Amino acid sequence: MYCSTHKDSAKDLVANPSIELMKTLIIAPEKASKVDPSEIGNSAICFRVGALALHSLGTIEQDTDGFHSVDYITPPGYLATRIFWSSIHPRTRTVYVMTIEKSSTGKPIFSITPADNPASSITASTSDEAYKSLMKLVAKANASHFSDGDPFSKLPTKRGSRKGAFGLNGPQFFGYGMNHIRKALECSTGIEAVVAPTNSTSPQYLFCYSQPTVESIIELQRKRAAVAAEQKLENSSGCARTEGITAVTRSGGSDRITRALVRNADNDGNEADVRGGKKQDSEKAKADRSRVALKYRQMKAIPIEQRLVAKRSHIHGWGLFTKQEMSKDSMIVEYMGENIRQVVADRREKKYEVSGEGSCYMFRLDMQRIVDATMIGCMARFMNHCCKPNAYAKVITVDTDLGPDKKIMVFALQDIKAGEEITYDYKFPVEDGSLRCHCGAPNCIGRLN
Repeated sequence: MYCSTHKDSAKDLVANPSIELMKTLIIAPEKASKVDPSEIGNSAICFRVGALALHSLGTIEQDTDGFHSVDYITPPGYLATRIFWSSIHPRTRTVYVMTIEKSSTGKPIFSITPADNPASSITASTSDEAYKSLMKLVAKANASHFSDGDPFSKLPTKRGSRKGAFGLNGPQFFGYGMNHIRKALECSTGIEAVVAPTNSTSPQYLFCYSQPTVESIIELQRKRAAVAAEQKLENSSGCARTEGITAVTRSGGSDRITRALVRNADNDGNEADVRGGKKQDSEKAKADRSRVALKYRQMKAIPIEQRLVAKRSHIHGWGLFTKQEMSKDSMIVEYMGENIRQVVADRREKKYEVSGEGSCYMFRLDMQRIVDATMIGCMARFMNHCCKPNAYAKVITVDTDLGPDKKIMVFALQDIKAGEEITYDYKFPVEDGSLRCHCGAPNCIGRLN
């Protein structure tokens, strides 16, 4: 090319040059394969962002606060590496290993270990402190390679910046402050612990990409409540009989509710039979009774210890839990106890309250009889109330050696997984002084009656 002044110096000029108009070229970018954020940090995938490589996201702390702030999540076990300027060799790059661990006091420890000098690891209580310590060492190692304000020096001058590193800070250096890794952390297993801190003064993390479900948060709160109840009721001596009145006070025995499970049990539809009238059995009724009796025998064939277990519950005291999966409308357990009359049940209930028994377990069988499992019964007595139950009770008739007999059966209201607690709606009538409900269900009204 020649400018207008020297265009005469050009040779081999083209008389009529062709003119090709310039157009904007748009090149479609290559479609990047989508990576599940939950897989980032696994052994199969090493996630890289610029000079940072993420090796492990760590594990979200479930029982201790202090591993998250309003803006960042810092789980123990976090591991990443970054290529950065060396702290001992000037104008040389090296690899740094950044980790987040849990100290003996339950606080996070941020460490930076250089590959060219692993003995001089930097540890601090925050990532900003560790990063600032590293930057001081890097600046010291490269101090002789800058002009240090000399305008006549051939060496470069330091660029001024209020942040000191042109945008980098502790969270950015470690990596958990980058958007891609932050998104992966929000999709990690157990992230609901960040939403439900154990201490009311802990900071509330602000999610940017994804939030845990309400169900997972409620489930975590229920587990914590169950653990807290277990610790509260734990006997220091190993035997409840030696604890005395202190254990009763600590366990909240003074405000236990009187659990008369039902005043009006669901019946199998034989209203005339309930009222004492005589009803002729039809062929359909006999077939239904035979089918129910078969299911009853099948349930009884499996020992109750193999099907159910009683253990501490977050709702109240002890609860009934399943050991195996149960399908909808399947028989769970028979409510067993002493068959007594209404008059005897009223007297016993008052007696239990006066004697300090705290709870009575009565279930109405029909208009004349009530099953009392307070002193004699089975694990069915440990069923807790829930405003959104997964079981229901029904009175069935089973043929026995002594003729037809009524049984109180608990059925699955829905499919129940192994390990779930069996809950039932007590259906308490409205009385003076409502009883508080601690079931934690989404539709819980806060009381039993």
